[in-house]
Amino acid sequence: MPAKARRKRVTKSPDDRRDDILRAGERVFATTGFERATISELADAAEIGKGTFYLYFESKDHLLGALWEQYVDAIVSTAQEILAEGAAWWPTIDRVMSALIGHAVKNAELHRIVYGSANAKALELCRQANQRAIDLMCDYVDQGTQAEAFQALDTRHAFRMAYHAADGLLDDLIAQSDSDLDEAQVTAVVLELMHRALGDHDYVALPQPA
Repeated sequence: MPAKARRKRVTKSPDDRRDDILRAGERVFATTGFERATISELADAAEIGKGTFYLYFESKDHLLGALWEQYVDAIVSTAQEILAEGAAWWPTIDRVMSALIGHAVKNAELHRIVYGSANAKALELCRQANQRAIDLMCDYVDQGTQAEAFQALDTRHAFRMAYHAADGLLDDLIAQSDSDLDEAQVTAVVLELMHRALGDHDYVALPQPA
């Protein structure tokens, strides 16, 4: 049997190398599945050795956690940009939640990987990343409550309930189908729930096209 060809050494910065591993992780987890994926397969996909892989990530759990953290980073950055504009309370909530839904739909495959095959350790890393987005928005809801824009027995808890309901709905719909979701319909349902939860009793959901 011929010897395996030696991999040509390519000099890259640590950030570029880490990005290579992240992209390789997305590809391998999507095709092989998280549970079946091996470090050797991940390293080969990133065109590195196993030793180099471990310089960047302790395990494939941490790699998946990093992929999800990257996903959450985009949500947090978008939310911060929207909040910084200083628009009215309700339109801001609507824009943030709409952006969250759009981002989830765009990254549906990552959702399937995380909630469909990840183990408890990887899920905990993902949960920790999610908390940053939740805390950011809870702080905004606190401010809106002080301004009397939002009303509930506990607006912080009400927001968390609605946020997790939206997240759970998206995960459920994404897991059930490989086809595109009706993003407009899902957004309308989530915004209606958010308005009800935070005390906007006069909110009227926009009718969706038949």
